[in-house]
Amino acid sequence: MTISPNGHRDLNIVILIPRGEAVRNVIYTDTLPVLSQRARLTLLSVITDERFVQQSRAYVADIRPIKEEPEHKVVRNFRHLLYEAHFRWIDSGVAHYNRELNKLKANTWLKKARLLATQAAVRPLANRPALETLSKVENYLTYRYRTTAEFDRLFRELQPDLVYNASHIHGVNGGGIAVRVARAMGIPTAGFIFSWDNLTSRSRIFEPYDHYLMWNERMRQQLIGQYPFLKPEQVVVTGTPQFDFHFKPEFWLSREELCRRIGADPSRPFILYTTAVGPFFPEEYRTVELVIRLLKEIDLPEKPQLVVRIYPKAPDPKMLELAQQNIPDVIFPPMLWDLQWFTPSFEDQPIYTSLLRHCALGINAASTVSLELMMHDKPVINLGFDPPGSQLPHALRFSKHITFDHYRPVAESGGVMVAWSPKEMGDHLIHGLSQPQAGSQQRQQFIRQMFGDTLDGQAGRRVAEQLVHLAESRKARDVRAAAYQAA
Repeated sequence: MTISPNGHRDLNIVILIPRGEAVRNVIYTDTLPVLSQRARLTLLSVITDERFVQQSRAYVADIRPIKEEPEHKVVRNFRHLLYEAHFRWIDSGVAHYNRELNKLKANTWLKKARLLATQAAVRPLANRPALETLSKVENYLTYRYRTTAEFDRLFRELQPDLVYNASHIHGVNGGGIAVRVARAMGIPTAGFIFSWDNLTSRSRIFEPYDHYLMWNERMRQQLIGQYPFLKPEQVVVTGTPQFDFHFKPEFWLSREELCRRIGADPSRPFILYTTAVGPFFPEEYRTVELVIRLLKEIDLPEKPQLVVRIYPKAPDPKMLELAQQNIPDVIFPPMLWDLQWFTPSFEDQPIYTSLLRHCALGINAASTVSLELMMHDKPVINLGFDPPGSQLPHALRFSKHITFDHYRPVAESGGVMVAWSPKEMGDHLIHGLSQPQAGSQQRQQFIRQMFGDTLDGQAGRRVAEQLVHLAESRKARDVRAAAYQAA
């Protein structure tokens, strides 16, 4: 899909959108408007639906689809070996969790044999020298046996000064190949570490980026520690644009307007329960039913309402059935996401931000929502117990997520309440509703330590400014080289 050029620009930047959620960070924030003032922009996107194109039309010269291409079997198998070896090396909580899940899924003798063979193969490879060597081999194989030359043709046509991947963890068959082709052609590349858990939960970064943009300093140090061949100046903290909406008044709805949109009573407090990804948190609908029962029994001057925001990625059918029961004082707002690409709509941003701003308390398993609630200085309850009446295998226990490397500091900060039993859930509900300022100091301290001064609504702008800086550095080198050759 071609869009009218946005005028002449000295710089030429290609942006990869390899997953739906990256739309929020790039298209809905200040990143595109700021970039478009300095550069001609081309989006390579998994999504080219008109409603998303409309958000970009004024700022980009072209939008082209990223197509999922088949990979050579040798490349795919080699990468899987490297993936498992890296997890064995970092030995994170998620790495242990994945090994347990793999054992649980190995329910035939053939699957068990393959699992044992993989485990035996990766043990001697789970060390830094081996991983760095294997990464070079994987990069060569992926580039050598790529099944499309589309990116070669495109980059020869566009001559970009920078290729930026807005989500490094997706798109090996699309965005990942684009990064490798750019690197082979001498085009600088940059990647955004999409989430705070990626360095301990997403295995190795396969793409050879020249530059990285990070959420915070802790993640920056973590990345340099895992990849010591990186120079410190290659890794820059910008903050994450996904939180910008929380700090921009134009995205704040009044309590009355929010309640009108979701069907809640503005005169009464509400609790915000955000569900998790269904397959990783089985039978969570039972926990929602528990909270509904507890709220009926709570003896407080004002009976709170419960707003349940269902996460659209693989929701439990039982949770969807619960949403259809029209339970008094329980609201299930519509999921304003594109369910094909798991992309939040622009219209969802003010609703979500305002839910966080106006709720009395938040409940979630162990997710990024806890950070967002803490930013708004709201009491938070995390789930450390399995859904009542469930009989989950050990690998799927809810409590595991509380102890993962990225989340443990949150749980230990004193800024959240972890309910380790249904009884504690009831106690925490009463405590959070009746004493909302308890834990406020710990919440604010943790957020300051984690994010520094990046929670100002300007992360999207900083990302854009950093990309311009990187592209200008390339342009300046090319000009110097041309002048030298002419002389």
